[in-house]
Amino acid sequence: MISYEVLLGIDHAARDTGRRITMRVRECDPVHAAIKAERMADKRLSDPDVEYTHAMRVTPVMPPSASAVMAMAA
Repeated sequence: MISYEVLLGIDHAARDTGRRITMRVRECDPVHAAIKAERMADKRLSDPDVEYTHAMRVTPVMPPSASAVMAMAA
């Protein structure tokens, strides 16, 4: 499992509200991370009948030790 940072957009009745949420989740790949983050965030919305989230960007988050190794290799 890898940690991913997922940027979610919030829509209201199919219109972008301009609101964003960033979540960190652990999953096996970016697609599953996006789905997990959307499901978690959708439960917390103020009006879940007409509001929903959609993943806009999924970025793997490397642990500090991996970042240091990558920097030394460069």
